[in-house]
Amino acid sequence: MTRKLLLISDRADDATFLVEASAVTRAELDIVPSATSAIEKIAQNDYIAVFVDVTKLSQLREFEFEVQKRFGLFSDRIQPNFIHFISEKDLSENRDSILSPLFGNFYQRPTEAVSEAGKLYGRFVVASEKMATHDLSHFLNEEGIGHKIVQKVQLTNTDQKQEAVEAVRQYLIAAKVPARVSNLIANSVDELLMNAMFDAPTDEFGKPLYSSTLRSHSRPLEGKEQVTMQVGFDGFYFGISVADGFGSIDRSRILNHISASYREKDYTVRAGQAGAGLGVATIFNSGGSLIYHCEAGKKTEATLLYRAYASYRDFKSQFKFFSAKFYV
Repeated sequence: MTRKLLLISDRADDATFLVEASAVTRAELDIVPSATSAIEKIAQNDYIAVFVDVTKLSQLREFEFEVQKRFGLFSDRIQPNFIHFISEKDLSENRDSILSPLFGNFYQRPTEAVSEAGKLYGRFVVASEKMATHDLSHFLNEEGIGHKIVQKVQLTNTDQKQEAVEAVRQYLIAAKVPARVSNLIANSVDELLMNAMFDAPTDEFGKPLYSSTLRSHSRPLEGKEQVTMQVGFDGFYFGISVADGFGSIDRSRILNHISASYREKDYTVRAGQAGAGLGVATIFNSGGSLIYHCEAGKKTEATLLYRAYASYRDFKSQFKFFSAKFYV
């Protein structure tokens, strides 16, 4: 069967971007100008990814309407996990898109280094198809620096969090990544580890186990509470993945939080506040891509990807995307 991508857009730059992505995914690219003309194609083809220009609210609403009319919003034929929203505006100006029942993935249309961005996104599509976005080898070049591109560690005590964060910081500094950038990345790693150790654990009924526990509290991590961290750097891209064994993250909460937090510019995560929206907006705003993969009751994998620019300005303005994939 021929592998295919579908682009719903009348913009040439969207096509240019996805030509690069399609080459990486080894999938043909179908292009239609509107949601109305796309529905029949979706009905007849098994697309591995559907890309929709939602720069204008009317485009989003048209897509939602056509999907609901033909398939219903919860049809297996059109799932949020393989829908990718495109906008010329950043995530902070796309609250309607974030809260759409069809939201799964989002990226702001790049204006520079389009080819490179398209190739990176193609790798993401491939990893998503395999349900392996936590596998950093999908994003890092094998011929990168050193012979051990990806390193994996199991954390067995909450006391190891700070040690792991500092190890990441020092690793980046040793790799000549600017200190300001290294600190930003390390702070995001701290957030992810905090979430996995204190917010993720739940009892058999889904009730949080440590919602009232101080984040400075020391305890062993046993069984499902153990946290797995992977770190990789190929000289250009830096990636980190943190996985827990609970799969307890809530889709509505995470999407509501990231949209609300972006609108409240003075928002900060309060120290010690259990489950404070998982610090999602804070992490994403640090400059890189953020991917969540959650299998309910089994695991949550949070993955961060950064291009390690030497310039802080370039680092903050780099192409990035946000993904929240949920599997029942």
